[in-house]
This record gives sequence, C-alpha cells and structure tokens, in this order.
Amino acid sequence: MKGIIKNSFLLLAALSLGSCNDWLDVNDDPNNPTNVAPEFVLPAAQASVAAIVGGDFAIIGGLWSQHWTQSNASNQYRGIDSYDLQPADYDVAWTELYAGGLNDFEDVKAKATESGNNNMLLQAVAVQTYGFQMLADWFDKIPLSEALQVQTIKAPKYDDGQAVYAELLKRLDAALALDFNNGKSTAVASDLVYGGMTAANQIDQWKRFANTLKLKLYLRQTASANSAQAIAAIKAMLDANTPLLEDHAAITKFVDEPNRSNPLYENNVRQLNTGTNLRLSRTLQTYLQAHDDAARLNAYFTPGTGGQAGLEQGDFLSGVGVNIPSVAKMTATDPFYFFSIDEVYFMLSEAYLRTGNDAKAKEFYDKAVAAAYAKFNVAFDAKKIAKGGTYEYPSTGNAEAKIKAIIYQKWVAMFRQGHESFWDQARTGYPEKSDVATTNEKYVPGQWTVAAKSVLEKGALPKRIPYTSVSRDGNVNTPALVPLTAKVWWMK
Repeated sequence: MKGIIKNSFLLLAALSLGSCNDWLDVNDDPNNPTNVAPEFVLPAAQASVAAIVGGDFAIIGGLWSQHWTQSNASNQYRGIDSYDLQPADYDVAWTELYAGGLNDFEDVKAKATESGNNNMLLQAVAVQTYGFQMLADWFDKIPLSEALQVQTIKAPKYDDGQAVYAELLKRLDAALALDFNNGKSTAVASDLVYGGMTAANQIDQWKRFANTLKLKLYLRQTASANSAQAIAAIKAMLDANTPLLEDHAAITKFVDEPNRSNPLYENNVRQLNTGTNLRLSRTLQTYLQAHDDAARLNAYFTPGTGGQAGLEQGDFLSGVGVNIPSVAKMTATDPFYFFSIDEVYFMLSEAYLRTGNDAKAKEFYDKAVAAAYAKFNVAFDAKKIAKGGTYEYPSTGNAEAKIKAIIYQKWVAMFRQGHESFWDQARTGYPEKSDVATTNEKYVPGQWTVAAKSVLEKGALPKRIPYTSVSRDGNVNTPALVPLTAKVWWMK
C-alpha cells in the first residue's frame, strides 16, 4: 500500500474523519502504515484518483478541448499545447494511480470482502474502475489483468484496450450483483462522495454511479467495431429503466489550504504561484459569442483589460499584451466531479437518440443544457432551447445533426472536465476540425483548430498520451512508443 496517505493532499481523506490524533492512533508507525483500516484507505484512494483526474488530466483535457490555452506570458504548458509531450511528462499521474489510488482500492476490496461489507466493496470497485477507464482512454493498452500484483508479477502484461473495457464492465456487473442485504453491508461514513447517508441510500447512489459508468463505457464504443453490441447494451439499460445518477457525483470537501484544495486549483494556481497560466481559447470564445452566450463566457473566464479576449489555440508566442487575454476561473473550493449531472443528461440524450427515441433524446438534451448553466450558477434563459432559440434541439434534422447538437453543447458544458469533451470529439468528430485559423473569415465558430505551434504533421490533432517513462522501467511488456496521432481503439 505504498500510495496510502503518500502526500498531504490525501490527508483530506483522513482529516475529514476526525482529528489528526485519531488518524495517528491507527498505526504503530504513522509514517509507514502497514495495516490501515479500510475506512481510512477508501477516502484516501478516492482522493488519489480525484487528484490526478481533476488535476493533470483536467489541465490537458481543457487544453486539448480548446477551452483554454497556454498563456503568452508563461511557459508551464507549452509542451501540452503544442502537442510536444515527452514520455516522462505523465510519470507522476501514472505512478499515483497505479501505486496510489488503484492499488489502495485493492486493499479495500480485500478487507471489504473479508468483512462482508459489500457496500464498501462496491464503492472500491466503482472508483477503481473509473480510474482504470481514465488510463485506458489516455493510453489505450494498459496493465489490468495482471496489474496490482506486485508480490507475484513484477512485469504485468498490457491488455488490449478492447479487452480492458470488457473486463471493466464485467467487474462492474459483478459488484452490482453483490448481496447488499447480508446484514454486514453497513454505511461508510468516510466516503468522500456520499458519506453521511444511511447504508441503503449510500448503496443506492453507488449502484447508480456504477450503472452510469457502464453507460459511459458503452457510449464510448459507438464508433468502434463493437458499435452494434454497445448500442444493444445501451438499449437494454434504457428499456430496463436502469437507475442512473440523478445528481452530481462529486467531492466537495475542499478547503482553501495548501494540498487540501480542489486539485485543478492546487496544480495550476497554488503550486505554480500564479493564477494566469490558462487563458481563454478563441475556439471556445467564438462559439459562445456567436450564440449570444456571454453569461457562460463570464462564468468561465475573468475578462482581460479590454473585455473578454482569447488567444489562438497554442499561440503562446503571441505578442499581445500580458493582461489582454482572459483568464480561466477556478477556486480552491470548486467541486471535483466524477460525474456532473449535466454530463449524465447529455449521455442519456445521446443514448436515447442512438436507440431510436428522439422524444427522450430532446427531453434530456434540454435538461442537460439547463443543468450545464446551473452547475456554474448561471441564470438560464429557457428561450435558448425553445423553438428558434440559439441552442434549440434540431428535432427536424437527421440523426447526425442531432448528435452534433448534443456533443457541441456537451463540449461547452465540460469546462474543467475537458478530458470528456476531448474524448467525445475523438469519438464523434464534433466539434469539427477547421482548416483555417479562428482569425480567417472562413472560420466557423467553435470548430477546433490545430495549435498554432503544433509539432505534429500538418493538420493533425493529438489522440493520446504517450506511454510514460516510469511505465517501462523494469517492465519489458510496455508497448513501443506510438505517435500522439495514433487512435485509441474506440476512436472514429
């Protein structure tokens, strides 16, 4: 359990339970815990996954989704914004997930199985699966079937992405099928997402979480060779009225203190001692302004000296004044979303559309757009989705026009959750890729542009993170390096 409470950010989990003395009392050696109660390990593991997904992956997701771009007054993310990633760049993310959160969940699973607390077991499986899915979508092939067995397998094999997805779905189904009426499935007060609920309510929410994750895994496959099977599985879930999340699944217990704040804020603002590294991308700016959506633009960004102004994506050598481009807003106490409810509604809209229920697709599209505004406390004008409104669902259009509308709105909504909109674009092709810069008169607002300082072949967009240096240290099974333009197995 090398990852348990390995840095002070993860103390959030322990400190949420009680005093620091209470935490120290559970081990003979507090600096090297060897047999930590699963009630303490579970929130630490949840926090570990949130730290990477909400920090490192949120930053690259927002850059590659063209929500924000590297400031022209600094250089922190120039490599990401120009698609010039190096194998060592995501060593920390890889290590924290495999040696931290995912490994710690193995300990929780073993102890929950031993005690019979299937509520705790479900929670561990759900978030561990979420973490593995994140890795699989960034890297494609990852260790799974032989992973986290360091005592017996020093060099785990890398499973194909398709096999990873199949195994993750199998694990979720097995967890959902557990006996939660065994008299031992008690509430877990330390749960950072649904702590404080009764056992019955907590179990219900984690079942919904697991089902929602299943839906996401199926939707991810709709442009792959598995499309027919995935859509059939989606239809089966909808026909069965499978319970899904009805509110955010989030961690909200952040405080404005070092290493206890929202991971995006911690990584991008506090640790860098600046709040201006991420600036408004003209890609997003043009779309919101073309649709008279100043409200969300102002919710997402602090205007520069002359008002809301963006940089051409990846144009970090721009000569404009330092204080002219708008700055991405984020605070220490922002929630971290495993799933936001607008994301779930957009997923349902697409799911119903792909299974032939256009009325339901429109219903959840409308709910999703409204929820996307509410997530940022922005007043929503229902006229925007009414007939003739700028965001009206294209009821008379063909299926492709409807997918386009759903994914465009989801892209705008996934601000600070940009990894999801990045993957949606790679799966659906929306927003489309522009052949011209945003300053060209032929540019269509919202279409993605190739980063101005891209190191990739002309016209290419990135599709993945390269295999990390640390992943191949001592593991001869690590695949050969592949270009950033190589598609993950489910991509269009």
